[in-house]
Amino acid sequence: MRPLAADDEATLRTIAERHGYFAARGPHTGEGSASRLIDALLAGEVVTLALTPADRRRLVGWLDDLPPPEGRLATVLGSLAAQLRPTLPKTAAPRASVAAPSQVDMPSGDVRPGAEPKILRRIDVELWLRVENNSTFVRGKTKARAWIEESVLRRYDMRTYDMRTPNANRSDYALTISYDTDDELDATIDDILREAAQIADLHDCFTEADVRALDDSDRSW
Repeated sequence: MRPLAADDEATLRTIAERHGYFAARGPHTGEGSASRLIDALLAGEVVTLALTPADRRRLVGWLDDLPPPEGRLATVLGSLAAQLRPTLPKTAAPRASVAAPSQVDMPSGDVRPGAEPKILRRIDVELWLRVENNSTFVRGKTKARAWIEESVLRRYDMRTYDMRTPNANRSDYALTISYDTDDELDATIDDILREAAQIADLHDCFTEADVRALDDSDRSW
């Protein structure tokens, strides 16, 4: 698992600057502060949304149709729509209407009109995740694990064996992953581990991880 690339860190600083989180000291004084942005995410001052193209299109449509609220909320919702609108995929010309498909467990992306929806498989996996400080002089693993849980693992219906255990001392999780092919499952698990490693790196930490299937198939990653 690779460490956070310089381009990725620069992107985080750009996002931090957009939200008004600036570095007050260090080599990036006056620029966006990735660490302050991370703290804001953990405190709930800034929130992230994992949206498929279809989700983004529906959300922008809902925001456009919403009666304009008053005060600060109008600015917030307007900013959200303005950020999402350029990311919308271009839509094809309308086709003849087709009968609505029956409800099945479909992938979160768009389904072309007239195409048969794919039925996704689901698998429960157990994740063992170790997060440790790079040295005795840093203390970032508690925040790192909290951010990993909130921004990565919760997307996969994260469960822990004892929610009362402080997150710094947790290590075992159960996740549910939807997938179409085995290659897609492998890629999803790789993404989970890579994102966790990148977040840990931002806090001067490292990760060790092991994933195994809970379907008696003896698969592991």
